[in-house]
Amino acid sequence: MNKLICCDAVVGLKTLPDDSIPLVVTSPPCDDMRKYGGHEWTFEKFETIASHLWRVVGQGGVVCWHVADQIKDCSETLSSFRQALHFQHLGFCVNTLVIDSYMPGKPKYRYGSGVQYVFVLSKGCPLVFQPICDVPNKSAGEIEVFNNRDADGELHYSHPKVVKAFRARNAVWRFNNGGRTDPDLTRQHPAVFNERLVRDLIRSFSVTGNIVLDCFSGVGTTAAVALAEGRRYLGFEINPEYHELAVERLRRTSARLVA
Repeated sequence: MNKLICCDAVVGLKTLPDDSIPLVVTSPPCDDMRKYGGHEWTFEKFETIASHLWRVVGQGGVVCWHVADQIKDCSETLSSFRQALHFQHLGFCVNTLVIDSYMPGKPKYRYGSGVQYVFVLSKGCPLVFQPICDVPNKSAGEIEVFNNRDADGELHYSHPKVVKAFRARNAVWRFNNGGRTDPDLTRQHPAVFNERLVRDLIRSFSVTGNIVLDCFSGVGTTAAVALAEGRRYLGFEINPEYHELAVERLRRTSARLVA
């Protein structure tokens, strides 16, 4: 625990005991949109990693798998969907978060920028779910009666309740790129994990003291955020240069927390 190890993801996962990890937050290569140095990424490699994740994640544990599709010949590759279906075939429960992140540019053959996904994969029902409630309610403070409709159309009404100031988010999260710590380190990686996204995932699906695994550690975003949030971390990264950047980033994070 609290280790960053320079090794291939499969090699690292093979060392872990069965049912030992409560939370994985990771962002694998997205098709061949970027060159990461040392990462061989094929669907067969993905299948091997997915099988190991099913083995090492404990009952009620969660894998947050952040992925996007490449645009080729005016079409999305849909690699993300194939991966989600394979995870489901292994036995994971699949829930999808849509990440709407601003990206500059004006695509010629489609509307706006493409979305990204976080597949929230759980082994059974998640043991931990702490929804982030930061959406303002327009009718905050008012008394309302809420209703639900059954499959047969029958309505059920609740007792009158005072509307809270904030409600939980829905399944579409919006982030822009920015707000990184240690930008002199992170800008040396071609596709840095969004820190705010990682923070919100860790807060949603873990508690203080849990270990958070990132099997594509990169420059250590998941590990740094996990440490700052009072969790423990474990990271695997095959590229020695990125690994050294991540080690330095964790050293700085630790120093800030001590200060």
